[in-house]
Amino acid sequence: MTKDNVQEAYSDFYNFVIIGAGPAGLTSGIVAARHGFKAIIIEKGERAGPKPRGEGMRYYPLIDEILGNQFLQSICHIKTPGGQVFHSPGDLNKVRITKAPGYFFEWRKFIDRFVEIASDLGVEILLNNEVIEPIVKNNICVGVKYNSESGKTEKIYGNVILDCSGHSGVLGKFYNISYENEINCPIIKCLVSNGNIDIEENPCLQFYLIGNGDLDYAPEFPQCVAYVFPIGGKNLEVGLMLRMTHAREMKTVKIPTDKEIMNVWSKLKENYTGFSEFFKGAKIDYEELTAISNSKMVENIVPYLGIVLIGESAGFVDPFGSSGLYFSMAMADFWVKMLSKKLLNLTGGTTEISKHINEIWSSENVKEFNEKFETFETYKHIKDSYNLIGAFEYKIFRRLRTAERINKKWDYISSLLKQA
Repeated sequence: MTKDNVQEAYSDFYNFVIIGAGPAGLTSGIVAARHGFKAIIIEKGERAGPKPRGEGMRYYPLIDEILGNQFLQSICHIKTPGGQVFHSPGDLNKVRITKAPGYFFEWRKFIDRFVEIASDLGVEILLNNEVIEPIVKNNICVGVKYNSESGKTEKIYGNVILDCSGHSGVLGKFYNISYENEINCPIIKCLVSNGNIDIEENPCLQFYLIGNGDLDYAPEFPQCVAYVFPIGGKNLEVGLMLRMTHAREMKTVKIPTDKEIMNVWSKLKENYTGFSEFFKGAKIDYEELTAISNSKMVENIVPYLGIVLIGESAGFVDPFGSSGLYFSMAMADFWVKMLSKKLLNLTGGTTEISKHINEIWSSENVKEFNEKFETFETYKHIKDSYNLIGAFEYKIFRRLRTAERINKKWDYISSLLKQA
């Protein structure tokens, strides 16, 4: 296809077409625009980062680069000393792991800052528009079809298509990435006000390990972790994450239905030792069963020529603590800068709309992209984290498995947690 033919066929054309207006998608748009490129973000929700959540992250220089100097600190409700406390089954033992300080903040202020910067840079953001499938020409994805807010099916085209849609992996799923059966872990996210917490005594993230077979009322329930994140005052994010890395292969596990997960959750809130204490007198403001892509990383970040999976769509989440916020931003920043450099090279140093799609997505370039990504320090960190947690969960949740055995070996488990 010649340049003229592409120009004629693709009147609605962008350098970067981005699916999802979360931190990964918004970072992608901001970085692309700062390099002078035309970017559009398509979001199915009625606003960016549509679902409420508590949030926290450690400080990284990239946050200042994207959102402005000291912005994270300016919206912080509390700054924790950076500890994680792991509780053994039945809360019989615990160990504290020291980390860098964590900043906890209100999600909407955080997301609105992304939107403000992206909008000021000229990034277009389409809300209430849902991407449904890729558009392929000459074996390259050159755009997407989406259902618009008006109910019509529309098309949009670009040099680069970034899937930042999270655990649903809109385009990844289209190319047979099995999120539900391989990548995702079910997770309940719950926001609580007036929680039973003394922030001076419990400033750290709390993780309660629950092995397969530990719950009398659900003996086949997968191994899981109940968690508590203090997010300021007596406000908490609490939840339950099923750890599926090995669970799908275990004969003692029966994969639960959504209803069964919620039934277990209700009982944990009522009477699980230690964990249930945080709910006394508390008000539940929001509660949802969803998923997080932290069972493993997606093997092929470029599932089809023209498409790159970014952030949670790629399983690019640190599985220790299940933090994906900074890492999705870092991955978006890395890939957009790398692709921007390639686009500039192909257009002779200008930032005009480029139609060099075949050149961008040559097999040599894709190989180069992947090789560079694998040298990225953050990629190495995530890869190492998955290897560590895979080995850890195999030893704890598969070999030891039950509360009695886990508690008996708690000193050994504590040493493994400290190494991680």
